[in-house]
Amino acid sequence: MNKEIADKLKHGTPLHKKISGALKDRLRMSNARFRDRYVTMAKNEELFQAYIPEKEVDRVRRAKREGQGIPEYRTIELPYAYSVVMTAHTYYTSVFLARSPILQLSGRHGESEQGVAAMEALMAYQLSVGQNLLPLFVWLLDPGKYGYGVIGHHWDVETTRIRKLIQQKPTFFGTEIPFAKSRSVAVVEDLVSYEGNKIFNVRPQDFYPDPRVALVHFQKGEFCARYTEIAWNEIFAGSREGMFRYFNYDYLKKNKAEREGHGDAEPLRDTGSSNVTELPGTSFQEAGFDVPVGFVKGHELYLKLRPSEWELGKENREEIWAFNITTNDCIFGAEPLGEYHGKFPFDLITDEIDGYTVFPRSTLERCRPLNDVMTWLINTHFYNVRAALNNQFVVDPSMIVMKDAENPDPGKLIRLKPTAYGKDVRTAMSQLQVMDITRGHVGDLQLMMDMVQRMVPANDALMGMQQKGGRETATMGRISTNFAVSRLKTQCEWWSACGFTPMTQKLVQRTQQNYDTAKKFKLVGDLVQFGQKFAEVSPEAIAGFYDYEPVDGTLPVDRFAQANLWQMLLGQMQKAPQILATYDIAKIFAFVAVLGGIKNLQQFRLVPNEQIQQQAQAGNVVPLKDVTGKNMMEPRQTPQAGPTG
Repeated sequence: MNKEIADKLKHGTPLHKKISGALKDRLRMSNARFRDRYVTMAKNEELFQAYIPEKEVDRVRRAKREGQGIPEYRTIELPYAYSVVMTAHTYYTSVFLARSPILQLSGRHGESEQGVAAMEALMAYQLSVGQNLLPLFVWLLDPGKYGYGVIGHHWDVETTRIRKLIQQKPTFFGTEIPFAKSRSVAVVEDLVSYEGNKIFNVRPQDFYPDPRVALVHFQKGEFCARYTEIAWNEIFAGSREGMFRYFNYDYLKKNKAEREGHGDAEPLRDTGSSNVTELPGTSFQEAGFDVPVGFVKGHELYLKLRPSEWELGKENREEIWAFNITTNDCIFGAEPLGEYHGKFPFDLITDEIDGYTVFPRSTLERCRPLNDVMTWLINTHFYNVRAALNNQFVVDPSMIVMKDAENPDPGKLIRLKPTAYGKDVRTAMSQLQVMDITRGHVGDLQLMMDMVQRMVPANDALMGMQQKGGRETATMGRISTNFAVSRLKTQCEWWSACGFTPMTQKLVQRTQQNYDTAKKFKLVGDLVQFGQKFAEVSPEAIAGFYDYEPVDGTLPVDRFAQANLWQMLLGQMQKAPQILATYDIAKIFAFVAVLGGIKNLQQFRLVPNEQIQQQAQAGNVVPLKDVTGKNMMEPRQTPQAGPTG
């Protein structure tokens, strides 16, 4: 960002008022279109947390349980929808995040294998050291809860400032004074702890796409935005002289309402369900500080524009610009995005395979009606059981002492009144017969569960439960699991196409744009055991075009089962000499050993005699016997006392 743009967009100028109004209009347009959707998302959050509003009768029961220690029934929400979503999420994470490397690439125009390996190693480093795996786990969970999941990314350089005191003698014209007394001097070092792509989650309610296009095609829209809370120290660092990433610093410093988002007549952020959601915030007062601390609340909006039309430059072709605007309409950041991929820095996956709607439904929404029926079935059944357990009697108060009848203690003694002496006591007190008319609800509950499993492919086998009603053969279990997996497989392929492929392309192109050093990185892959383990990755080594290798949607093969299969194949190969002459048996053996979980197989490899002699000449290897075949003198052995072995 140059100083000219910062001056043009100074708060209070006509251009600032014009652009801030245009940005706010787009935020309002998106918020108005998604407002009804936010209500559904809040209900989904409550269903995911198995939340039921506490009614007055439940409040009385809770008081008896907690205050008097009397067991009382509690209305429950059956968390079956939660179990279905988490079962599917477990499958998705196993498919996408259990590969090694996670982001597998291929050359688009015949790039070399060394280039592919170098780029995969660099991507693996960014996922691991940049702590980018956590956002991917959350990204795969959000579609099941909200209908879609959003992830953002940018290039980040993290530095660690180290300040330490060292003893140093004073100098005179650069020469140390020998007899001077040393003194403590503060030394400050800025060390780069990480440089690479940074991935972060965007809460679906905090994402503002262009509602004039389908959600899955949000990249075709004019704009997209997200709610942000930027640390005040970052605003200060970005507004220093020569750094115009952020501006209007003085105005934000003076106007506390602008910083904290107070006084906004039309808040555009939905906070979700207040019953189960607790978002972090800064509700405390920050008075008493010379320099305000905390966060600046606002939105980060990416807009496709022609700079000449917006008075931001002379260019007449469309570009993507990034704006930062507070909730109270103060622009404090504006600059071209300037990235090779030329797209909005977000990626999105939807739970439904749909290319036309703005509001894709979530798994929880599809499960909600049946989950409500299951909740009603289980609660009515327990209520009826509780009624049956409460002994209900018809009594004649003229024949018995009511105080004895109302005594809840076991083994009670009920006294008769004098008027009942000599009469049949069964006429004084009789128990009502209560039938459990909800016994069939348990069977109906299983029927509802089966319906959910047919709608959402998460059967008992995927949940880790054995089939009821007898033993199940391995073939039957495999067939049942494969049927469910075939549907989840399509979902994974959909996410691979609409989410992981474009995200990986952006990460690769941003890396090629910003990576400017040469470092060694560990090569990645399940079976990298022999040969080169590290590669020198330079900007020249990662040049080219690389595409994401889509997942096939199936679970990773069981390593132990695969090792058994290879063991059987090795036995078959012994009977076919022509096959033995075609393949390297030693490498196949190492491959099978690694599949079985052996990590240190390389230490057992034989070393050629020539290599041993070279190591001995260099002093790295000491022979155990001399040329005559006798044992060498052991360390600390007494001369002429004979060998110890």
